[in-house]
Amino acid sequence: MNPERESADKHETDTQVPAAFLLKTPRLRVAIRETVRALNTPVAKVRMRRAVAKSDRPIKLEIGGLVPRDGWIITNVNATTRNYLDATSPWPVEDGSVSYVFTDNVIEHIPLEAGRAMLAQAYRAMQPGGVIRLLTPDIKKHVELYLSGATAVDSDVAQAYKALGMTVEHPIDLIRIPIGSFGHHEGYVYDFEILEAELKRAGFHSVIRCEMGESEHEALHGIDFRLDQEGAQLIVEATR
Repeated sequence: MNPERESADKHETDTQVPAAFLLKTPRLRVAIRETVRALNTPVAKVRMRRAVAKSDRPIKLEIGGLVPRDGWIITNVNATTRNYLDATSPWPVEDGSVSYVFTDNVIEHIPLEAGRAMLAQAYRAMQPGGVIRLLTPDIKKHVELYLSGATAVDSDVAQAYKALGMTVEHPIDLIRIPIGSFGHHEGYVYDFEILEAELKRAGFHSVIRCEMGESEHEALHGIDFRLDQEGAQLIVEATR
């Protein structure tokens, strides 16, 4: 669900077709993105290692981020990321060197075993008492909305999806979207009980639900940015 910045050199054809028109061609967009990714990823991996090396300990690490934040290392796997980190593979940080991990709408994009690998890496990297904060679509909330009937299409959750350009005409759309859209069908979706079980499986304890933007930890308080999607999001913190 995260957007990727795409760019291309200005191009003119013999018929003077504007570049903006060419960028509407899906195959061309994909080709440009993959070319940028191939060029940027090796450089972004080096930047990531350098960022870790020069960062004060303990580290605050965001997985799947897009916007710089003071005091944090922001990572992603998209084509234009500054710091590349595949969070399902070994992280280039030493054991016990991370105090906070923040990941927003990432875990639902990856299969269950890959999600477990990410949580295992977070547990390994974090110091005792460190906290991980995860946001992911709350499937139970969506099912409850569906079961509520026709009023679901006028709910705040439905309005948030409509604002993203999604079609919400029937209650079933409130189940279809969080499972079948944004590439989530290739990953794994969660409710609180499942996410709690997976965090505890990785070794975390004190798994709690949080309100959007709220945390007892100063570094995590106010960090969320999907404020208009509060009713659709599951926000969980767990302690190492």
